[in-house]
Amino acid sequence: MDTPPVRGFYLVSTPDGLTLKHADAPSGDSGLRLDLSDDDAVRRAAGGKQSALAKAFGLHRRAPSRVLDTTAGLGRDACMLATLGCEVQSLERQPALHALLCDARERAALVAPDWLARWPTPILTDAQRWIETQLPGGPSFDAIYIDPMFASSRRKAKPQKALAWLAELAGTDDDAPALLAVARRHARKRVVVKQHGRSAPLAPPDNQVVGKAVRFDIYLTPPVLE
Repeated sequence: MDTPPVRGFYLVSTPDGLTLKHADAPSGDSGLRLDLSDDDAVRRAAGGKQSALAKAFGLHRRAPSRVLDTTAGLGRDACMLATLGCEVQSLERQPALHALLCDARERAALVAPDWLARWPTPILTDAQRWIETQLPGGPSFDAIYIDPMFASSRRKAKPQKALAWLAELAGTDDDAPALLAVARRHARKRVVVKQHGRSAPLAPPDNQVVGKAVRFDIYLTPPVLE
């Protein structure tokens, strides 16, 4: 846009890509631009199939799966899963975030990393509505991933700008329990929910994988012992 607003977020398009700006940010703030370059993807996947994310999807014990990422956000986890061999379809309902994701994917396509073919263009949509309308015939994804945004009063450290802006832009996902219920009816093998380490689960999980700062709650479909 030519004239920035006096309040709130706005997008700026430059030759380097799309950038999210905040009218209340300090003078000279560079804004937020997503970078999903091949080097960045490799760095995020450095933990390989022994990372907490990979273990939550069972990638340390079986072949990569087809994953529906219902809350794409900054695209980092979807990118990592695709780097590890999963076929990932991402959904994002916040228009500005969706625009940033598509822009980052287009720039990554200039170097054509191998993982990009496993991560098609994200879809701008509400995840619960999309699942109910696009998957009426039954499960077509091995796993469904939910990374809900919650307000956390226990966080002591100041969050990174990207996460702080994401929380302000997207707000809290109060409908996450309803999304989990729908996902459990449509995932072939499991639903994985990412949480803060000390947050209460959305529902009693079948299993958990605990990382340094986050926890992955696993809901098996159907519930069987592994």
